[in-house]
Amino acid sequence: MTAIIFHLHGKPAPSGVSIEVQNSDTLQQLRRSVAEKFNVALPATLSFHESADADTTPSDLRVLETVDLVLAERTVSLLISGKKLHQVRSVPGPTGGLPFVGGYSEIYPDFMGNYQRLLRKYGHIVHVGYLGKDVYLTDDPDCAGVVLSEGEFFSKRIGANHPLFPLKMTFANGLFTADSSDPEWSTSHKFMMTAMGARAMRNYVRTMDRTAIHLVKCFDELLARGKSFDAFPWGLRAAAQTIGEVGVGIDFKMLDNADSPVADVFVQLGLNFRLAQTLFRRGSIYRALPNAERRAQKATEHKLATFVDVQSSRVLQEGDSKDMPYQEAAVSTNSLLDYMLHATDEEGKKMDVDLVHSNVITFLAAGQVTTSSALSWLWFCLATFPAQTRKLYASLIAAGLRADKEITAEELGKLEYLDWVSYLILPEIVVLMTASQFVKETQRLYNPAFQPTREAQKDVIMPGGILVPKGAQVTVALHQLMVNPEHWKDPLTFDPDRWGTDEVRKRHKHAYIPFAAGGRGCIGFNFALQEIKIILSRVVFEFPDREYHRGSGHLRSLNLALSDFSLFRPLNFTMKLHKQIDPSEIKVDVKPPVEEKIQAPQPSVGSKALPKFWAVHASNTGSCEGMAGDLAAKARHLGFADVQIVSLAESPLAAAKQTAEFGAGPNFFVICVATYNGEPPNAALDFSEMLDTEIRAGNDARFSGINYCVFGAGNTQWGPTYQAFPKKVDANMTALGGNRIFDKGSGDANADQDGDFTEWSTRLWAATAANFGIDVNAEASGSNMLISSPGYTTDSVKVAFHPQQSSSAVDSSLSQPPIAEFVQATVRQNIELVDPDTPEPRAMRLIAFDVPDGFTYREGDHMEVFPENDPAIVSHLLVALDLVPDAVFTVTEVDASVNPKSLATLLRTRDRITLRELLTYYADLSGPLQRSSLQVLSSFLPGDDKFKTLKETLSIASAASDPEKEHVFAKQNRNFAQLIANHPILAQALDTQKLLIILRATQPRRYSIASSPLVDSCVAKLCVGVEDSQIGDYEGLCSGFLKRVGVGHGVWVRSRASQDSFHLPTDHRIPVTMVAAGTGISPFLGFLEHRRAQGIKTQESGGQAPFRLFYGTRHHDLATLRAFVDEFIDDGTVVLEVAYSADDSPHRFAQQLLTRDGLKVWSDLSNNGHVYVCGSAARVGAGVRHSLMRIAEQIGGVADPELWLAGLRKEGRYSEDIFG
Repeated sequence: MTAIIFHLHGKPAPSGVSIEVQNSDTLQQLRRSVAEKFNVALPATLSFHESADADTTPSDLRVLETVDLVLAERTVSLLISGKKLHQVRSVPGPTGGLPFVGGYSEIYPDFMGNYQRLLRKYGHIVHVGYLGKDVYLTDDPDCAGVVLSEGEFFSKRIGANHPLFPLKMTFANGLFTADSSDPEWSTSHKFMMTAMGARAMRNYVRTMDRTAIHLVKCFDELLARGKSFDAFPWGLRAAAQTIGEVGVGIDFKMLDNADSPVADVFVQLGLNFRLAQTLFRRGSIYRALPNAERRAQKATEHKLATFVDVQSSRVLQEGDSKDMPYQEAAVSTNSLLDYMLHATDEEGKKMDVDLVHSNVITFLAAGQVTTSSALSWLWFCLATFPAQTRKLYASLIAAGLRADKEITAEELGKLEYLDWVSYLILPEIVVLMTASQFVKETQRLYNPAFQPTREAQKDVIMPGGILVPKGAQVTVALHQLMVNPEHWKDPLTFDPDRWGTDEVRKRHKHAYIPFAAGGRGCIGFNFALQEIKIILSRVVFEFPDREYHRGSGHLRSLNLALSDFSLFRPLNFTMKLHKQIDPSEIKVDVKPPVEEKIQAPQPSVGSKALPKFWAVHASNTGSCEGMAGDLAAKARHLGFADVQIVSLAESPLAAAKQTAEFGAGPNFFVICVATYNGEPPNAALDFSEMLDTEIRAGNDARFSGINYCVFGAGNTQWGPTYQAFPKKVDANMTALGGNRIFDKGSGDANADQDGDFTEWSTRLWAATAANFGIDVNAEASGSNMLISSPGYTTDSVKVAFHPQQSSSAVDSSLSQPPIAEFVQATVRQNIELVDPDTPEPRAMRLIAFDVPDGFTYREGDHMEVFPENDPAIVSHLLVALDLVPDAVFTVTEVDASVNPKSLATLLRTRDRITLRELLTYYADLSGPLQRSSLQVLSSFLPGDDKFKTLKETLSIASAASDPEKEHVFAKQNRNFAQLIANHPILAQALDTQKLLIILRATQPRRYSIASSPLVDSCVAKLCVGVEDSQIGDYEGLCSGFLKRVGVGHGVWVRSRASQDSFHLPTDHRIPVTMVAAGTGISPFLGFLEHRRAQGIKTQESGGQAPFRLFYGTRHHDLATLRAFVDEFIDDGTVVLEVAYSADDSPHRFAQQLLTRDGLKVWSDLSNNGHVYVCGSAARVGAGVRHSLMRIAEQIGGVADPELWLAGLRKEGRYSEDIFG
């Protein structure tokens, strides 16, 4: 025995493995030993070579062809499939792919065609990553044998990415769904292999033939009606009737006549499968939460369990079977259920009752769905290949089968062994085929099961030198395997006669595996083949000719459909039957004609009719309406014909009658909603109340039939209330009977909400395209519809310019409200509150407005301000874009595909305006560029070389696929004005219409009112900070406008009510605590005015209750503000506590003043006190919540401070007006 070091060629010899080699070893034994050490799946792929430099090419290595030659070496290098180390590579496949969805388009929608394309392009093993999944495919018989072998390297483990996972969610330990490592699988397999064996099958021939005869009688009824019919449901009935009778021993009477109903147990199975698929698509997080689908699925499981209980009791009480060894039971019992209840193993043990139940349901499920799909394909082939059908008919007659005779097990056996035999029919001789050949060829080309999958137990080197990683779920692409041109001559030709040739007899044993292979191959294959042959024979006897129809009736329009059991079948395949002629009238030629080879149709995956699409929105700022517009545009782009954009309050979801009406038909609702401090937007208040009412009433059918998904806009700075209302909508609609079709998305305005929405919507559309069979690569340009812009044209927006009669300049002030309900206020006062010598340069303005009649408000309410763009920026853009400032125009037409928040849509209902007014009042020139706008802008650029680089840059920025490049772009081009300044060439590609599509409309900004109407109802004040905290030199659009606006200037404004709890209590005995930082003091200035106007004093000045303001700022640089507040302190209206976080030592923030005065705060709260908070959500909002919970825990002894604070909020005693 000699120790030899074996190493992969290309890797140093010392890194190899020492293996003892004996003179008596054969080369085959040596290969097995070495393969085991290196995790090589097939030892035969190993070759031994004399060690050489790593750079030596494999062809130059001396081959060691014998063990003696190997023993003569101290080190031996290894090649795998003729490849060296660096050629032993990861699984090849497409890289890159689309943002967020990866290689989705490499698989969907035509997965069968794409499997074929990928395997032809990348080799016999391919990897595709998409939507967080990793798909490994193979069409190589060697690889298939390894994957399906249930050995050292691969095993069946049904994880979340396995095609059978939806079924496992209901039948965890069934024969088909249990993991190979599960002891229950071993038990099921031992018992059921015998029950489904060839001997046992003879017992079921009569039952199967009886089902086939009943099916033919139903077909006779349909023939008499003279109409075509959908083929698949009849295959489903026949298969269900058979497996039902064999499985549990009762006649379900589903084929008594053409109108017989489907048995309820199969209805429940179908419903369960659909629910399982829905839950599977929604992901593990959703499945872990209480949801309507899981509740409905549990209801079906209960009904199925009850069915098995009843049938088990019947079999035990009425049957005469006794417990017996399973070999005897397989041929002596009356049904599979009877067998499982009475079969015993070598130790006298029987199946556990729960395992019996699980297997009964599993067999009922698998036995009907798979066979029904196979029957549909067989009928399809009978209709498609009439010459082969006639030959099959003749062979059945020759075998002695007749329509009026019972088919026996002996006669059925003849069909299996009549391969390639000549029969004497009358005086003529004709070559015949068998039913077996016809079935095999149909399965080879149209096998219902197409993706048996196994999990790699360790890293393994597959044939071809490809490394498959541990944990990979590898799918054997059965269709591609069985048409692999390396193993099949004319693979796409339907030629049943090939099965009688030596070439096919000597094929690779894994080149044809319709029922998979290995220990986890289909255990019911004998059952299925026997059933199929009997039904096939009966149908061919009676009906030789079948017209087939799909749409216009053209064969090439036939499509595939995935079933709920991860199988595929013909979609919309309809048949019209014709009666068979009598066997005595058959005429055959002495010399059969030479038949032209007909290529079998390769239908693509079918598409479903697209439902009505609703893009629903609700937000205070219009952000969600913009999202809804983007969704609607993409829906139209993908082919949805009926698309509506509507607010939540006006949608069919808001009214029960409309909901029921649209829920009864195809529908698709995508709901974009925002939340503010946990509260719904104004447009959704009634909807929120309706949800509460319906939940209290337990109306679980309120949204029945509604298919929906939700995207929530919010801000993480709002802490626990982030996404509060979107979550409520999403959860409540499911609880009230809605069908959530995609996981809820969440946008964070504190980070990149636009990016969140882009990613979520891309995934949504990928899933939608897969579900409806939409080819996202169908654009003539070759671009992918998931990431390309809708095709806007010059006709998408039409404008009319109006001649001017005067040469004088047009008045630049806006004479009409920019948005309905806005009124014009006049600036009365605009003062700076920050000291000129502040150590931290910034601006903070106190602005007083004279408001017109009709502008009413309460203390704590808000004012919306419609801003104006900086005149300097407007002038620059007018020049850069070569626009005539005083040119007057109107928007006359806007295509429905244009976003509702675009300038074009806003101006469609406006009177004439000038181009200067367009850029001054209506265009959002300061806001960040939306990705959808960048996408549209990129599509507008000509194909000239001078635009090429910019077009690529815009594409990257709009796709959100490269965060680093996107960040650089956003920093350099933070708004449209900056983009034009950096890329002046853009002006050459933009006209007025395109500007109106690209630019979003300016949105009003909301501020807390810093005054009380009790002082002067015709005056309203605002306290506004100016500098953007993220970008030091950047003024916000509206705050910058308010900083520079002068006294007497007209400003468009609108009052907005705050939440009800953010008003002072009417009972003056209630303690009030206010906490603010920075401009968060604004509503509390109004509170101070209000209390002074009421003449109410704080407790320290003789009043009835405390009224305290805790205020935080960084520096002692607000002398003007301090003087203003001091007046309220001096007259006893308020007690003020201030924290200067940058100047004080120790550094303390406003909320920490609460902790310092914790005893007083707790005393106030214990006396029904109210707390009001205004300021930054991240700092003040979160900080105050934290401080109050500390006080409750440490002073009040509260066990659950979070629950306590939630209760305080619910009572209206804790209220926030916070902002991001």
